[in-house]
Amino acid sequence: MTKNIHEKKSPDQDNKFARESHLWPVMNTVLDGLIIIDKTGNIKAYNPAAERIFGFSPKEVMGKNVKMLMPVPYSAEHNEYLQNYFETKTPKVIGHGREVYGKRKDGDTFPMELGVNEMWLGDQLMFVGTVRDISERKNAQEAMETYIQALKRSNQELDDFAYIASHDLKEPLRGLSNNAIFLKEDHADQISESGIKRIERMVYLCEKMEQLINELLYFSRIGKQELAVRHVDLNEIVSDIVEMTHSAHEGRNIKFLVPKALPTIFCDGVRIKEAFRNLVTNAVKYNDKEEKIIEIGVKDAKKGYDTEARQEKKIFYVKDNGIGIEPRSHGEVFRIFKRLNDEDETVKGTGVGLTFVKKIIERHGGRIWLESELGKGTTFFFTIGKGIGV
Repeated sequence: MTKNIHEKKSPDQDNKFARESHLWPVMNTVLDGLIIIDKTGNIKAYNPAAERIFGFSPKEVMGKNVKMLMPVPYSAEHNEYLQNYFETKTPKVIGHGREVYGKRKDGDTFPMELGVNEMWLGDQLMFVGTVRDISERKNAQEAMETYIQALKRSNQELDDFAYIASHDLKEPLRGLSNNAIFLKEDHADQISESGIKRIERMVYLCEKMEQLINELLYFSRIGKQELAVRHVDLNEIVSDIVEMTHSAHEGRNIKFLVPKALPTIFCDGVRIKEAFRNLVTNAVKYNDKEEKIIEIGVKDAKKGYDTEARQEKKIFYVKDNGIGIEPRSHGEVFRIFKRLNDEDETVKGTGVGLTFVKKIIERHGGRIWLESELGKGTTFFFTIGKGIGV
């Protein structure tokens, strides 16, 4: 029986050019959706990944206009895109990847990455669309953005709480301290010597508590305030710190070593100076040697340092010959209000200095670590970011 030449083609017949051109084995294994259309927009090939993404079987889409896979307004604009390309040869979509929305068989829309390029098969001009469903990525991005916004609100609430709490706590503390002072002044003749000492102890603890509140408030703001970055000569910073240290510890045998000139870097000079000052203060404070030696310097991050350090180019350090820190406490020193040593109450701090240093260094995109040996001293190493300075 002779076959009718006007018989309507089946979807499989409409797809035969892909098989004959050896495209089908490739299309069949590609993880992204691949859709080939002719210059009128009709679908000529449609791989299994596209079927999985859109939910339509090949028989449901073959020979039909690709607009069926697009929601409004993309479906309404599709023919206009093709017409514009044929008339002007200006590729507004073709040759450019972009994010658009697709429409599944059940009518749901979803975000996808679409890339369209033209392709000649013999004398036929075709367009190849590459489709990737990015619903999970978008959902993850939205969840992350929601989390970030919630975290910002939480941080702001914590900052507000820290400010309000510091203000509200200071008032009764000052009242307690003032009343203790008045009690001592007005009734000194009625209070025993031990009673006077207890009152003085009370005043001291009130002052210490106020200092803790101030430093907690300051710590909460370090991560919020913008860095006032500029070019800073570290030699000037170190020179100021050396002068201040000698003035504050007049009569003590403190020797500073700076093996070579320090670089000029792009940073927040006030904050970096505070970091150096805290490290130097600790180097003096936790030092039992007759001659306290403090070395401040910079090294190239090359052989002998880990990969991350080598990428950061410059490593700064503050080294002392003090009492040292035992290995199990190396991570503890950066915890807020953490003190590892029993100290004379006239000089003991609040345990926030190294916490401030770590926060400042991290705000500059750097990191800090230490090496130490009990009885021989400690060296704090830190970087100041991969692009902020050196």
